[in-house]
Amino acid sequence: MAGSHVVLDLGCGNRSFHYETCPSRIVALDEQFVGKKIEREDPRIQYVLGRSQSIPLADRSIDAVVCHHTLEHFDDYRKALAEIARVLRPEGWLWIAIPNGFGFDDKLYRFVFAGGGHVNRFTRDGLVKEVQTITGLTVVAMCDFFSSFIYLKKASPWELQYYPPLARRVTKLPNALLSCGILSINFATRIVDKILGYRSSQYGWGFVFSKTEMTIAKLASCFNVCRKCGSGHLFHTIKRPTIFGLSFYHCPNCRELNSLVAPPRGLD
Repeated sequence: MAGSHVVLDLGCGNRSFHYETCPSRIVALDEQFVGKKIEREDPRIQYVLGRSQSIPLADRSIDAVVCHHTLEHFDDYRKALAEIARVLRPEGWLWIAIPNGFGFDDKLYRFVFAGGGHVNRFTRDGLVKEVQTITGLTVVAMCDFFSSFIYLKKASPWELQYYPPLARRVTKLPNALLSCGILSINFATRIVDKILGYRSSQYGWGFVFSKTEMTIAKLASCFNVCRKCGSGHLFHTIKRPTIFGLSFYHCPNCRELNSLVAPPRGLD
């Protein structure tokens, strides 16, 4: 992306990606910004109030749309996809990240957070078919996303006021007990996945869609993910000895202690 390009962060929340890594102008769109991080001093960022079903932007005005962990929250995601197709330039591209709506991770999240705002359930092939049918874009790259069950971590006082009762009880557990529990879930789901070939630790998928050919480096499917900051880490870059493929490591970004499990074949 170049400085002259425009990126739409659709359902931006507290920024759905690292804006500082993007040289382009960014349109951050959400239904409300109460309690959310607003960067007023960066002239590249424009904050826009609006809904995904009726994006208040001109036709063919956007070079890239980022829909990062938001499509499952949209009341009418089909209208949102139609709006994305309208505002996207012919040579533009679309990023979508979604949870597996029928996987263990999404089921646990919905149980703990009383739905947690997830109003849509997707499968990989079903999502690809709908996006291609509604937008006319084709999938040019995809990867698997794995969970660190980050939503179970200790909440801030501001976050806690929006939590449902069960989520409040979980996050109020003693720090040592909560930390041990999250580490155990990460270990257990990954061991099961590796031995039995399941995907209980999988969050969902990431996709790039476009109408034109794009040269994209391979998207990594990181099996090991930080339980605090959510960063995925390539197993071969973590220089830690393992016992039967198991160990611990400190996240290179935030230094949090995490479980380490050698990934099954085909994952990173």
